[in-house]
Amino acid sequence: MKRNKAVCSVVFFILIFTAFSNIKTHAEIFDFVMGKDKYTVPKVSLPKKGKAFTDKNFHTTIVRITKKSTDKYSGPGIENEYARTAPENSDGTLLVLRGNDGVWYLYDLTTYKKIKKINAFNEGGEEPEPRWDPAEPNIFYYLSNMELRSYNTETDASTLIHDFKNEFPSGAFITTKTEGDSSSDRRFWSFMVENEEYNLLSVIVYDRTEDKIVGEKSSGFDDGIDWVSMDMSGEHCLIGYDYVSYIHVFSRDFSSSIKLPDGSNAHGDLALTAEGKDVFVYQNNATDYISMADLETGAETQLVFIPFNINPDIGLHFSGNCSTTPGWILVSTCGSQNPPSKKKHSWMDTQLFMVELKADPRIWRIAHTHSYLAKKFTNKQNYFAEAFAAINTSGTKIYFGSNWGIFTSRYYTDVYQVSLPENWLGNMPLAE
Repeated sequence: MKRNKAVCSVVFFILIFTAFSNIKTHAEIFDFVMGKDKYTVPKVSLPKKGKAFTDKNFHTTIVRITKKSTDKYSGPGIENEYARTAPENSDGTLLVLRGNDGVWYLYDLTTYKKIKKINAFNEGGEEPEPRWDPAEPNIFYYLSNMELRSYNTETDASTLIHDFKNEFPSGAFITTKTEGDSSSDRRFWSFMVENEEYNLLSVIVYDRTEDKIVGEKSSGFDDGIDWVSMDMSGEHCLIGYDYVSYIHVFSRDFSSSIKLPDGSNAHGDLALTAEGKDVFVYQNNATDYISMADLETGAETQLVFIPFNINPDIGLHFSGNCSTTPGWILVSTCGSQNPPSKKKHSWMDTQLFMVELKADPRIWRIAHTHSYLAKKFTNKQNYFAEAFAAINTSGTKIYFGSNWGIFTSRYYTDVYQVSLPENWLGNMPLAE
């Protein structure tokens, strides 16, 4: 009988312990905010560097990474390069940032301390466009005049990958114009080749594994070229033009092409659907929808209406870097603190939110940016306050620039990090 009582006591203890554990687990479940309800932006004082806080409306954790007086960066502000490229390395320990004066820095994501200025970028007539290696956390690739190079953050060693002067003796620069990226595995790269006057000589696709150019097109473009990029799979080279209304999608060897719908030549990014299809997600200027187009067929899917009827002062940027959590894209919006006369703020103003890449998508609200282009719509604007939010490749962190409503400098921003909840892809509420 004593043994049975002991067993009962143990069982009772286990049941009680399990019950309390379940209560704790339930309490720790993230409170997702979904949909298009409008929320008032909470008043939050300028955060201290390195001290995490919670977005009062959307419950994500945010931390300020940079501060000029502490970090001693040279320019008036600093942020991630652009929405379309991931600033974080493969294991989440390092961050590459661009000062708003064009100087680049390396940061430690464990301590949020500035490690060093990246001196390898001192030469070059175009932007260096650093792109992290997908497996080696201390290696990124960058452009220097006509060269594709790699850089080791531990040793400061810069290594030549390929000198395109060999193929283009009159060339001076290779570039994507900042808005482009390579394939996710860093095998295929597309570049504009320019001469010393920055005139276009050719658009090329380079295979890093085979160390050779596998596609080239030097004429027959529909307009002047604004940017070029590979898609995530490396199957397509995209060309964004200066003025025409569509994006041109070419096969890797330029033997075939399709045009995406009218209105697609706007801010956007490459992404993967949940099924693994390459798509371009963009603000369609012809329809005022956030839309996506299949790169194989050109078929467009409308995702979210942009409420310009409520507030015409909405700018959008897109980040589809999260290839390990496919089926979603990050959207960041920007505008003035006070909307135009007789208008009001919409549900999506100055925010970060995720959009599911399917018809009738779920919308997950992430954070307020507290970043404004100007006090009033008619004032001179701070271009760097557009946030340019970028999600990392693992879909766990977001980085964005914000002036936190400070208008004393038209060039001020600091960098903020948003931590997304663990396994958000599996825990997110299903569509109603």
